[in-house]
Amino acid sequence: MIQATATTSATPEEVFRHLAVPEAWGAWGKFPGSAKQTRKGDTTTYGVGSVKKIWPASEQTVAYEPYSHFAYVALSGLPVRRYRSDVHLEARDSGTAIRWEAVFEPLVPGTRPLVGFALGRMLKSFVRWLPAHVENCPDDCPARRAGDL
Repeated sequence: MIQATATTSATPEEVFRHLAVPEAWGAWGKFPGSAKQTRKGDTTTYGVGSVKKIWPASEQTVAYEPYSHFAYVALSGLPVRRYRSDVHLEARDSGTAIRWEAVFEPLVPGTRPLVGFALGRMLKSFVRWLPAHVENCPDDCPARRAGDL
C-alpha cells in the first residue's frame, strides 16, 4: 500500500465535494486534459457506480460516504492491475485531515518498487493540489456548480 497525508483548513464537506464531482478533478488536478463524468452513479449522480474519465485513466467510484470516505478503482489507462484508491477525511478543529491510500498490482513482475514510487509521488501531488485548490476555490469551480451530492 502507498499513502499520502495532508491537512487543510477546508471542511470535510468542501474536500469531499471536490473528490465526488468528476469535473472538479480537472479544476484542482494538473492533468493534461479535462475530467468528465461518463456514467452516473447507481443511486446518486456522483455515488457508487459513477465513472469519470481523466486522461489516460477511466475510474469508477466504489465507496461514497459523505463526508468521510471516497474510493475509486481504475477501469483502464493505468500501467497496473487492480488499482484502488481510498481517500479518508477526518474533521479536525482547524479543518480536515486527508489520508489518501492506494493498492495495486504491477503489470510487469519485479516493477512494484518503481511503480509504487511513481504512484506515491502522484498521491503526494494530489494531497498538495487538492487542499490548495479547495482553500481558494473560485466561484466557477465545477464543485461549486454541482447540485446535491
